[in-house]
Amino acid sequence: MRYLVFLILAIAAGIAIRIKKEYRNRILIALCALVVLLNVFYNARMLKGVMSFIRPVSQTFYQTSYLDTGEYPDSLLMMLFKGRTVYVKNDKCGKDDYGHRHWLFRYYHAFNTQWFLKAAEADVKEDDSINDVSLAAELIDSDFEELGRANDMFRYIFMYNDIDREWGNYFYYYWYYYERLDPIRVFVMTGDENGSGSVFDPGELVVMWNTVDGIENEDIYIMPKDYYDREVAGNE
Repeated sequence: MRYLVFLILAIAAGIAIRIKKEYRNRILIALCALVVLLNVFYNARMLKGVMSFIRPVSQTFYQTSYLDTGEYPDSLLMMLFKGRTVYVKNDKCGKDDYGHRHWLFRYYHAFNTQWFLKAAEADVKEDDSINDVSLAAELIDSDFEELGRANDMFRYIFMYNDIDREWGNYFYYYWYYYERLDPIRVFVMTGDENGSGSVFDPGELVVMWNTVDGIENEDIYIMPKDYYDREVAGNE
């Protein structure tokens, strides 16, 4: 789009020069000024998408500074899920089952989370009983910590999907997760007042997403299976 605008400006400048040859230098100066201003505007608009420079403090993919900035939760989640049994909802969308949401929700909802888990070498178990369970706000406040934003994680899942149509490519994923959706947040259970273990202890895990009609940016909640069975299961 940017290059199309520049092309139109160049053609307009060429036509203007042919009509007003005596103003040739002024027209060229104006063209250059417009190109510079448009570049500044474009770069300023895209600053939020520029990756920040990181000086690693340890030889791990996940740096502790990411917790403060909310960046790259997938660099930790890949290690967290590897070799673990993970229970998830079984609420993939059917042909017309995407409610008041964009049509891409039908292809991306639940599927992308499972593709990520499988890419992380997790043993994924779909469980119908989790579909209508909700996580109480007080549990989130007391037992969970926000790990970061997952929009970047989801937009790169195009590499793992099995969609053979154009909405399986990077450009659709980029637009949907980066341009359309609000931030998707990842929460991990880090322990409760009863001294229960966290997601970083060995054992099975549960991954839930907060499915609400009309909402597409579903936050992700990760917890031990025994914690889910004791504190969360049955809250419908």
